[in-house]
Amino acid sequence: MRERKRRLWHATPWDGEPGIWSAWRRLLYQFEGPSQLGDPNEPAYVPAPNPKCPVCNEPMKDHRVDRGGPGKPTHLKCPAPKTDEASAETPGADSNTVAPAETHE
Repeated sequence: MRERKRRLWHATPWDGEPGIWSAWRRLLYQFEGPSQLGDPNEPAYVPAPNPKCPVCNEPMKDHRVDRGGPGKPTHLKCPAPKTDEASAETPGADSNTVAPAETHE
């Protein structure tokens, strides 16, 4: 039985492909190695079933996303704030104003 020849290089995805660029990639692969993809035992990402808005903490399904075009910004439109019973009872209370903080002396 013939002994297997010792390989000087690692096997690469470009082995057996002709051309100068494949040879270049084979050479670089010996030093760089495969891409670093993270822990293979890590569980896959599972998105939240009902994601919340990072701005107003309301469900994202109630929002409108206006996507711009190339070179234009994308805008997130939050829904109108819900009126609370406390603000409805207080005359002149606006949902956009913030009450001053109480000071304890």
